[in-house]
Amino acid sequence: MTPDWKETETIRQLLQTSPTGMTITKIATTLGMHRNTTAKYLDMLVATGEIDRKHMGPAKVYFPARRVPVQALPLVTPPARLCLTSRLDITGPTPEATHLLHLPKETDHMPHTAVPAPLFRDETFLAKCRDAVAGTPGEYSTSITRNRQKTDLVIQLIPIVFSSGAGGCAVTFTDITESAAAEEEQNTWKERYTTLSEDLTEWVVLISPAMTIDCANEAFCRHAGRSTDSITGIRFLPAFRPDERRHLDSLIASLLPGGKPVTEDIRAIRRDGSPGWETWTIRALGERGGPITGYHAIGHDITALKQCREQIRQYHQNLEENIQKRTAEMQQANQALMTVLAEKEDLERELLFTRQAFDQASDSILLFSHDGSICLTNQTAEELMGYSKDELAECTIYDVNPSITHEKWEIMWNKPEPGRKERTISVHRRRDGTIFDVDLSRTFVNANGEMYFCSIARKIERD
Repeated sequence: MTPDWKETETIRQLLQTSPTGMTITKIATTLGMHRNTTAKYLDMLVATGEIDRKHMGPAKVYFPARRVPVQALPLVTPPARLCLTSRLDITGPTPEATHLLHLPKETDHMPHTAVPAPLFRDETFLAKCRDAVAGTPGEYSTSITRNRQKTDLVIQLIPIVFSSGAGGCAVTFTDITESAAAEEEQNTWKERYTTLSEDLTEWVVLISPAMTIDCANEAFCRHAGRSTDSITGIRFLPAFRPDERRHLDSLIASLLPGGKPVTEDIRAIRRDGSPGWETWTIRALGERGGPITGYHAIGHDITALKQCREQIRQYHQNLEENIQKRTAEMQQANQALMTVLAEKEDLERELLFTRQAFDQASDSILLFSHDGSICLTNQTAEELMGYSKDELAECTIYDVNPSITHEKWEIMWNKPEPGRKERTISVHRRRDGTIFDVDLSRTFVNANGEMYFCSIARKIERD
């Protein structure tokens, strides 16, 4: 066993105990070796593919080799591929890679400088190839032109180990022309979508099939309190209450591409924690009958509208209650009025009967006030006295009974006693001046707080 083999084996075993890697200085210090000697052995191990090297800033870090065996490449890589040795010589190109890079046919080994494609003269690409040979995987994007057509490629650089145990890297080529064109078209439409929705006051949100926000206009970003960049990727449904979230999720699940959208008023939670109302119209995107590629949602705040509607509903309810109350009161008042009217009709009938009886009485009836004026007469008194009703109303006690003077009249009113009747013989005077004797019954009557003198007279017939 040679000394060099012992030293390299010791370094390889040390790196197996440190999966995170070690620098040259740390390895030399741990093994008690000179730094330059350690670097020489590490370069030998890298060249044989037994360990990998990565650049981390100014330092070189060494790891146990994690390489793909060259025999396994057909199982895990695209058809277009080739391998690079530690000297970056090309070996084992597939027919697809030969056609893509315009390599000479039936060529199994050639220096990279002999490749016609300009890719292998790009120092950035060659640096990544060297890193891959040293154990650091890499990726590189480029474009080539074939038959006047542009082809977009993604190149994967994979550390490998050859059958001989030497390290190298595999270079795989993936044509992403169609996907790149689709992504570019998607970005174009996204820019148009953003431009169209930017100045709208409604909230416009583009939602992915996973219900995360792909993009939103400025109005929704202000509503959510997030910037345009930070809004992307967050989930759409958690902004709503749990019960409304489940309801909205069931509505979205019923949508189909090309079908009608759904519109729903949703209770939401505002940024300040207060409850609110929002209305959302959500449409599924995609070709009719195909899979859903996303959702287009438009919404706006309707909290104020809901509050106004609730106030109007409350006003209507109060109005209806007031109408019902007032109607009941009017019905009661109307019923009371009908009762009063019925009573009035009864009273009027009684009053009419009383008046007829009063007028048809056989005796003259006169009602005087304290000042001597006549307040009420019956028809018999008018006929007996020779006056009309209006003329008799203008007369006084002194015109009717000439035997009564002012002094006597006042004495009669000195102590009036309602209900006490007096009968006497007195005289009355007709309109033509004729005086005749009457049998007189007189009393005081109290009506509505007023005192009246009632005189009932019957003419005394003389033989």
